[in-house]
Amino acid sequence: LKHCGSSIFVLLLQTRHLRLILPENFGKMVRVIFVSNRLPVTVNPDKEPPNDVQQSSGGLVSALKSVVKDYDEVLWVGWPGAYCKDEAAMTKRLHESNASIQMHPVWLDKDDVEDFYNGFSNSSLWPLLHWMTPYARFKKSWFESYRKVNMKFAEIILQVAKPGDIIWVHDYHLFMVPMMVRNLVDEKYGAPDSSPRRPKDLPPLDSDAITTQGNTGKKLNFAPTSRSEAAAWQNLKIGFFLHTPFPSWEIISTHPNCVDIVQGMLGADLIGFHTYNYLRHYRSCVIRLCGFTPEMDMVQYLGRRTRLGVYPIGANCTDILNNMKTDSFKEHLKNYAEEFQGKSLVLSVERLDYSKGMPHKLEAIERYLEEAEKAQKQRKQRQDEGFQDEDRQARLEKLKARFEACWKEKSERHNFGFRTAMTAFWNKAKELVLDQEEELDHTKTVFLFIAVPSRQTVQEYKAIEEEVHKKVSTINGRFGTVNHTPIVYIHRGIPGDELAALYARADCCLVTPLVDGMNLVAKEFLVAKDREVEHAVPGTVVLSEFAGATQEMFDALVINPYNVEATADAIHLGLELTKGNGVDKQLRWEVSERMRQSVLANDAVWWAAANLKDLQEDPSIGRCLEPTKGPTSMLGVFAKDFSSKQEGRKAIFLNMDGSFKDPSRESSESFQQQLEALCTRPDLYICIISGLTKDFLQKQFGHLENLTLVAEHGIFVRYAGQPHWKEMCFDDSTAWIQKVTPLMQLFQRCTPGAQLDVRKASVAWYYHECDEQYGTFKTKELVHQLALSTGNLPCEVCQGDKVIEVKSLRVSNGFAVKKLVSDEDKKGNKFNPIMVISDDSTDNSIFKFLPKDRAYMVRVGMGETNARHRFLDWNEAEQYLNIIVDDDPLGMENSSESLLERFQTCMGDGNTAVEDIDLNDVEDDQPEAKIGSQIFPPSPVLDPLGRRQD
Repeated sequence: LKHCGSSIFVLLLQTRHLRLILPENFGKMVRVIFVSNRLPVTVNPDKEPPNDVQQSSGGLVSALKSVVKDYDEVLWVGWPGAYCKDEAAMTKRLHESNASIQMHPVWLDKDDVEDFYNGFSNSSLWPLLHWMTPYARFKKSWFESYRKVNMKFAEIILQVAKPGDIIWVHDYHLFMVPMMVRNLVDEKYGAPDSSPRRPKDLPPLDSDAITTQGNTGKKLNFAPTSRSEAAAWQNLKIGFFLHTPFPSWEIISTHPNCVDIVQGMLGADLIGFHTYNYLRHYRSCVIRLCGFTPEMDMVQYLGRRTRLGVYPIGANCTDILNNMKTDSFKEHLKNYAEEFQGKSLVLSVERLDYSKGMPHKLEAIERYLEEAEKAQKQRKQRQDEGFQDEDRQARLEKLKARFEACWKEKSERHNFGFRTAMTAFWNKAKELVLDQEEELDHTKTVFLFIAVPSRQTVQEYKAIEEEVHKKVSTINGRFGTVNHTPIVYIHRGIPGDELAALYARADCCLVTPLVDGMNLVAKEFLVAKDREVEHAVPGTVVLSEFAGATQEMFDALVINPYNVEATADAIHLGLELTKGNGVDKQLRWEVSERMRQSVLANDAVWWAAANLKDLQEDPSIGRCLEPTKGPTSMLGVFAKDFSSKQEGRKAIFLNMDGSFKDPSRESSESFQQQLEALCTRPDLYICIISGLTKDFLQKQFGHLENLTLVAEHGIFVRYAGQPHWKEMCFDDSTAWIQKVTPLMQLFQRCTPGAQLDVRKASVAWYYHECDEQYGTFKTKELVHQLALSTGNLPCEVCQGDKVIEVKSLRVSNGFAVKKLVSDEDKKGNKFNPIMVISDDSTDNSIFKFLPKDRAYMVRVGMGETNARHRFLDWNEAEQYLNIIVDDDPLGMENSSESLLERFQTCMGDGNTAVEDIDLNDVEDDQPEAKIGSQIFPPSPVLDPLGRRQD
């Protein structure tokens, strides 16, 4: 207890009780496995220890290392970045190289690296993820290698993983790893929806071999462990974080393997993105490529919930601040302060990549120099002609107009929140600049480029490098003098302490990528802007609106990098804000101070901790609840338990919308007779709740006076014993119907067989009579368009069985059932128990609203649901209702093989009294029900004769 610290204990003093609340994972060993393309080390097998393994640096490495102390054990899986003849010896060496992190290498050969890394990852995925479709190339062999390498990673992960581990996978090189890990676990321990249920109090099976069928089609024989360990394996926490942008559906769909990419990520419990735009694009791809509608930040797929989150990565502030404390940093900064005395320094730090927009940036610099040279000549001419005073006033007005134009562009292209945040900055900018007394001199402005070489063997990168070199030479030759070179070009990386000194001295940082996931250069620049550091100067940031960092850099000069004129103006304005001698120095520091404090608070350490905390503690992610599959032999048991509850009225709510795929279809005669018989029982309250129209329900069931009917998800209700329909309380606006109906009508016209049903508070699009493939294709497209069109409207898009429905947010079967139950409770007619039988996949709202202590929730058919029980089809459901109608809870009179005998056959023991069954013992996390002193699983898989198939 002392080791855990006192902060985790919360004492609650209650009446006669003192309770101690501990964290959920108290007493358990918590392990985390980081998975990335590269290990955080550089391996050189040709050197002798300890020089053969060198620690790598970087923001990701530092961020992940910062959370090591929070876990009992930390492992890292990745490629060591080299080829080695003696892989076993080097693996052992890697294990010994770091005491705090266990390194587990994934060894790849040269062909794997060429096809997986240079081919598929960087020649196919990288261009598309950055909207650079002309650069993308595809080869079938590349994808085969990519899948092969991803499977290697998945196998290594499961070799070192233990039940309950946290696995965090990083970046686009490993898109398919999360789903592969899930599939391997399912092959070994059984998929969530088909795993055999074994009583917890029985010993584990040590000798029997269970054969499972995985997605690969291969059969794996193994000696299974206990059920609890199998459940722990299936509940592995897997996170995935994408460090690049995620493009729109139109871009990613050009990739031949786009479905594999999108589905591969869904094996994770938590998928992290830098910005909400990237999350939105991924969600759109799930709709269009996978064919179902996720929630705003949650996807349910194959029995699991995957949460989508936004986690903007921060700068490696710790390393930068540590570098700023060194003597070498102080020496470098002093030298740069002297070297650039009286000059303006504009800094650009980029990797030589076509996504960074280097040619566009150089064009903007050339335009800036052209305009500055032209303005200087005009000023000199005006001074010679004796119009100095008037000229100064005109120039101030012109500068003011440029600020106004820049602000107008921002207000038109950005949302209200961005405009509000930028207003104060632009007002301050105008105030600062218009008070200046001294003009900037372009002949004293130095543009320092640090261009780090990247992928020099790739032809596209060679072409960019040549273009940049030519453009730099052209600009220097055109605007340079004997005493001044406009662009200083460094074609290599520089040490961290020297880079921090340049950040501290630079007057402006130019960060203008064409598209970038985050771009940490702007954040690193601000970290170094410490006004307490000697020789440090204020600085502004000119930032591309297509960089992820834009959403956090609220005081940056945000520009469109494709707009050369706007970028040139932003360079001029950025220098004016920080170089005017007539402006107080403290005021100039205010340009960047607020952003710096935000960057320091949300650094890389915070980013890593936030990701892992949500992955470890978020209760909404993981396996969906799998309800009991009620076999025929269990029906009598359920019916007896339902009928033997305490005296009073019992309620049965039925939703058969799934069986009425065609809204014109009539219910069967046998079901009509069954309902009529149920309505005659005085102890039963029967209600049909539906999304169909009141006219349809009235035609089908209007003759049953003791039946309550609810139409259009609760808009209309006809109470039992009353002839007329009434409107339930509904106060939402339905103006949105006029906006979505034309879109759905368009899809109806171009989809043969589709039907449209416009109701008071919903619009339904049925495609049950359409061609199967074409109907599914058009459905994906419709759902995608509806998701884009209804984002700000008070409605939601629901996808059922052969139906797409848009309905008001406050209209649902769940709200309707809740109101009916609460109204009866207020009258003193409390229902106990309540049973809901539904075949509609959109009825999870009912199951959420009902009280679990007195409600049976049954799903008819397959599919994910919040219900606790399941009937395979309506034949089972009607058989169950017949048992209640016949008042024969065991259903033994008309059966050649009695349900009781079949139930006892299923259990293998005929000596236990059925009367001892209490299904209330069935809990969500412990689905076994007790029979006397024995325990049985409520969901065995049976053949038609009631024999176990598992």
